[in-house]
Amino acid sequence: METKGKLFALLLLFSLVAVSTGHGEKQNARLFVIGDSFVDTGNMGNRTSDGLMLTDYIASFLHRRTPVIYAHRKKASKSELEDGMNFARGGSGVLDVSFNNYSMALQVGNFKEQIAQNVYTKVDLENSIALVSYTGNDYLYKTTRQKGTMKNLREIRGLGVKKIAIFGTPPRGCFPGKYSETLRKCDKTWNKASRQHNKLLKESLKILNKERHGSKFVYLDLYNAIDSALFDKIREIVGFANRFKACCLDAHMCGPIAQKKCKNPELSIFWDAGHLSQNGANIVYTYLVPSLSQLL
Repeated sequence: METKGKLFALLLLFSLVAVSTGHGEKQNARLFVIGDSFVDTGNMGNRTSDGLMLTDYIASFLHRRTPVIYAHRKKASKSELEDGMNFARGGSGVLDVSFNNYSMALQVGNFKEQIAQNVYTKVDLENSIALVSYTGNDYLYKTTRQKGTMKNLREIRGLGVKKIAIFGTPPRGCFPGKYSETLRKCDKTWNKASRQHNKLLKESLKILNKERHGSKFVYLDLYNAIDSALFDKIREIVGFANRFKACCLDAHMCGPIAQKKCKNPELSIFWDAGHLSQNGANIVYTYLVPSLSQLL
């Protein structure tokens, strides 16, 4: 038990050092974010977290501040714009018809707008990284195989971005409300769909990486990162008995502030029914570091 506690303490220390210092030499790459609520740090009005999100940790890994959100671009200073821009919006997907009618295609359009207005130059883009998050919102609206992801990725590449990282879909069958407390099992149907999507995504990225356009596509395995965070037995000793439950008890989806929340949010993995808590994002980030290192 003591050994396990030391292992957890070492991993926690590593994650804190990673967030504060990043890895390797200082990077000058700007970070541009396209996607949904998993990476939206405010375009929908607030964060779906009790604190830091994966976007924040990844920006810090690149020695950058969290990119300014598109909604606040006109108020941003030149210094803030140098860190990049976040176009992501909660509820977005590939389909034009979605929760917010704000697809990834529209976000890429906003990105192009910034380039046309000379907010970012060709040199800026060549020394930048795009983070794309598609965690499967379209499957909530319409049961169909989505084919627009590759088109969006090719468009981002066409803008001159040399390194593009994309999240796979998470194990939604293990999220609050989907996980069966009685059977102590995740929903197999949801997780099977996520694994199938990720299989197709990885095949698509192989095709894109073979196309000789000078850009590199990196797959970020969000599925296994979250799965590892949930089922890592080492962490069970520090209060993860409720790791499949949402910390925010106000509603199905919560903003950063909650009137009703769990007693120890710093030990939770999920903030609400569909998003990670700050602690969960921190843990998941540590599992993504090896893949993120490919972007350096």
